[in-house]
Amino acid sequence: MAASILRGALPYGPKGVEAAEDLIAGSEDEYEEFAVRLAKGLSYRISHGGYGEGQGRLATLRKLLWDSKWSCALFNTRRWVADLERAYDEAWRRWVTGEDGDIYL
Repeated sequence: MAASILRGALPYGPKGVEAAEDLIAGSEDEYEEFAVRLAKGLSYRISHGGYGEGQGRLATLRKLLWDSKWSCALFNTRRWVADLERAYDEAWRRWVTGEDGDIYL
């Protein structure tokens, strides 16, 4: 489930695919390995204003997710609403006609 949500938050294209490979583990051991590797590679450089700027792959992944938040599928509210409305219409149609079965969004 989490992998599916993450894929929806990542941008389309090579950067999204590469990020998914860095973040989606196939086992608990691999998950721990990914987390340790990303955390060990993270460092901060303190700017003159006192703020820290993250460096390393984890910082790059955070920025990628932040930058893609308004263009990724996960936050495409119009699409979600349209899909949900189609599902309601289909559920109503099936109820009226007595049809059975699942409805997929």
